[in-house]
Amino acid sequence: MKIEIIPYDKNWKKVFDRLKEELSIIFQNINPCIEHIGSTSVPGLASKNVIDVLMGIYNPSQFDEVVDLFSKNNRYIYYKAFEEGLPNRRLFVRLKDNVASDEFEKVFSHQDKIPHDKINKCRIANIHVVEKDSSEWQRHIAFREYLKIHEHVRFEYAKIKSELSQKQWKHGMEYNAGKNKFIKREEQKAIEWYLKKKGSDYNP
Repeated sequence: MKIEIIPYDKNWKKVFDRLKEELSIIFQNINPCIEHIGSTSVPGLASKNVIDVLMGIYNPSQFDEVVDLFSKNNRYIYYKAFEEGLPNRRLFVRLKDNVASDEFEKVFSHQDKIPHDKINKCRIANIHVVEKDSSEWQRHIAFREYLKIHEHVRFEYAKIKSELSQKQWKHGMEYNAGKNKFIKREEQKAIEWYLKKKGSDYNP
């Protein structure tokens, strides 16, 4: 499969705003902090047409409540399988409104064969649930803000994604691995930059 990368679309923010409103209603008792992350959150940056949402909870004990509330909404799929490698994160996929949700299992565990291709065609967003202000939270926010301000890094990232999009991949996770070296290198710079800015009057 090939990964389709498209030019920045100003409507991505509108899609995020609708998702944020939906999540705020579902999780009104938890009152999480909800942020737009990933390439679709960076003006001018080309991306897959999938919104990445970062949802910050205030106590790890709320993970179980989050999973329970998502399980009651048939528009979301729970990727429990990823917790083995990322125990401090819960990942969900939000299906498009016009997709028949009963075509998919509600939960994919480690031993399950995940139909990545089929899900990727039917998703509108990834929801990443982490503890607010944890290292995972700061990593995502820092990288977003760093890309917004550092044009040369944004340009290099766009070039890498464009080149990778020309190749054939088994699934999206393999494509993500192709970006990993660049992201890890720039994320470390971004975190250092962000923490330094956070100590001043910077307030993204």
